[in-house]
Amino acid sequence: MTALPWPPGPANRQESRNGHRNADLSERVGNLSGAPPVRRLPDQMPARAEPSALADARLLAGVPEILATIADLLPDRAEQADVMPLIRDSVRAWIQQQVRLGLPVPAPAALEALALAVYDRRYGLGPLASYLRDPDVENIDINGFDRVWVTYSTGERVAAPPIAANDEALAAMIRTWATRGGQTARDFSAASPLVNVALDGGARMTATMSVTPRPCVSLRRHGQLDVTLPSLIKLGTLDQVTAAFLAAAVKGRCNIILTGGVNAGKTTLLRALASEIPPGERIATLESEYELYLHEREQHPDVIAFEAREANSEGAGAVTLHDLIAHSLRHNPNRIIVGEVRRSEIMPMLEAMNSGQEGSMCTMHANSPNEVFDRILILGLRGGLALTERAIHTLVGMAIDLIVQVRKRYDGTRMVRYVSEILEVMPPGDSDRPAVNRLFLPAGPGGRALAAHTPSPVMMAKLEAAGFTGHLLDQHRSGGLPGSRR
Repeated sequence: MTALPWPPGPANRQESRNGHRNADLSERVGNLSGAPPVRRLPDQMPARAEPSALADARLLAGVPEILATIADLLPDRAEQADVMPLIRDSVRAWIQQQVRLGLPVPAPAALEALALAVYDRRYGLGPLASYLRDPDVENIDINGFDRVWVTYSTGERVAAPPIAANDEALAAMIRTWATRGGQTARDFSAASPLVNVALDGGARMTATMSVTPRPCVSLRRHGQLDVTLPSLIKLGTLDQVTAAFLAAAVKGRCNIILTGGVNAGKTTLLRALASEIPPGERIATLESEYELYLHEREQHPDVIAFEAREANSEGAGAVTLHDLIAHSLRHNPNRIIVGEVRRSEIMPMLEAMNSGQEGSMCTMHANSPNEVFDRILILGLRGGLALTERAIHTLVGMAIDLIVQVRKRYDGTRMVRYVSEILEVMPPGDSDRPAVNRLFLPAGPGGRALAAHTPSPVMMAKLEAAGFTGHLLDQHRSGGLPGSRR
């Protein structure tokens, strides 16, 4: 099948980013979906992506018309290969009618692009679907129908053409997408102006209306659903010794919290660590919106995946992560993995780690591993936990074995994500706060993790039982192993 040529692929996207910055963008973008011409942007802003083969408004207008003629024949869920023959037949019939009315005969590529646009409108994200097919696309941010920004894996942000005729049409599109994602349809309206939902294909959508001047939507694309530690070594996220250490920690059933800023790569690393869990273990994953997708990987046949549910328009029916953690324990998991801890669910998570579910993992926003203890304390107190600060710190020290910090930086050509620190956590000693042993510090090239201190005897016993030897850390400190110099 001929792929929709918009946005441009890596080979010709550079021209769209760097060339013709002073050209009239309204001429190049065209009148997409009936949208008004795009006004000229300041020269310092990135050039807009090139239009698709459907920049002709007459072809774009055919998308809803064609879909209306076959809507009753299309099932709610279907494989693309199963429904495309019917869609192509309908496209050919519609084109024949338009040619009789004076439309020039479109090129074959335009016909295939039109058929794909019909499919995307029915089953996907309409004009955004082509971006998600590009493996280089990471994020899409939309501030109203005509302010679209695409972020690539290189770190570049490129302004893109409008995706709807107006803001009302954009809100309607978001409402449709929200009903397709997750385990239950999620409302998006003036009464429920905030929505978060996992979409088919591994993207997460966050949308807002009413509390912002215009409807806004952000999509984060998860492009590495089958990621492993060896693949992260190739990407430079961590080296061989750090990967071997973390693999042994997972197999040795250490409880791990991954920390970092927004979009630093925490979820990707969590997936990679989960790939080290033996396939015979029963895993429970708990998320606000599906992002891990361990239940869709053949490597782990025994996964029960929980997704939180928002309240309905009447304020009833909500199921929080706090609820799910306590409930999931009754399903007999060997490990619990929480995609991201944001609220009071941290306490039942810690209790589960400390009462039989060793080897559990979660992620948490923190700019440094030193902030984790205070952040957990705040979340616990905010959730109404009737414990003293020292009691909370004691629980943290007993439950958590390792904190792994992930960072990102732009190296001039691409966005680099890497493990920078690994801390061993132990119960409070001389102070009220948990004791820490800074096993890896950001002393390696580019701030990457470099072995600094020896694990405690208890930790070392777990690692050795999983096949890790202490002399690897000694050699790592001296830079004497492959992969330790980057």
